[in-house]
Amino acid sequence: MAGAEIASYLNALGRSLEAATPAAKAAALAGLVAPADGAAWPMPELPRRPGRAAALREAISPPRRRRTLAHAGTRNRFLLAIHHIELSAIDLAVVACLRGSGLPRAFHEDFLGIARDEARHAALLEELLAGRGIAPGDEPVHFRLWESTLACRDLGEHLVVVPRVLEARGLDVAAELLPRLHELDPDAHQVLSVIYQDEIGHVAIGTRWQQWWCVSQGREPLGHFAAVLARHFPGQHPWPTPLDLYGRRQAGFSASELELLGGGIGV
Repeated sequence: MAGAEIASYLNALGRSLEAATPAAKAAALAGLVAPADGAAWPMPELPRRPGRAAALREAISPPRRRRTLAHAGTRNRFLLAIHHIELSAIDLAVVACLRGSGLPRAFHEDFLGIARDEARHAALLEELLAGRGIAPGDEPVHFRLWESTLACRDLGEHLVVVPRVLEARGLDVAAELLPRLHELDPDAHQVLSVIYQDEIGHVAIGTRWQQWWCVSQGREPLGHFAAVLARHFPGQHPWPTPLDLYGRRQAGFSASELELLGGGIGV
């Protein structure tokens, strides 16, 4: 791949990170062609914060755990939080591409596809919220997902932290909440069901490429998974929400990994 083509690819990824809205992020990636197998570049410096609309306020403290969705206001705040998670997920997929120097084209195609899916998810949520007179920016947001990504030292850690922990936790939350939303809020249930099914595929992509990365580095995948958990999420397993065993198995989690997550980190 010629240097100009690599530069064009990296510039488009950078524009997506800088863009403030899901639509603008998706526009930066529209028509972007994945680099050739083995195309390589130095890792660009990542910004302290990705692009966001001026109306979005950063939360000073972590959000409180939502114990009930019985009230419309609570559900709508929850949907706003999910919208920012999906917006952040576009950025995280773009960072995976930036960290994918030297990898096969298929890796970049997979993560560009994830970024585009996340933009579609955010758009679905924006449409749902707009019908309720709510817009992004009505509630403060946090950047814990972005900070978790910045803390990753290499692509291998990113592939555990982002798809195999953070996105997989999203499967756990969705599996717990979707049955409750079915009667409470059918419109939200419909949108979140689409997101849930797509996220299983995203986590599966993370599983597949984490295993590929471990083989390429001479690492044992389960040991690598456990070591990254211990470094980035000490003492956080098992976590309060039950594991979505169906979704996680569909996404390629092994019995050993599920046992590790259910019984604490034994490294």
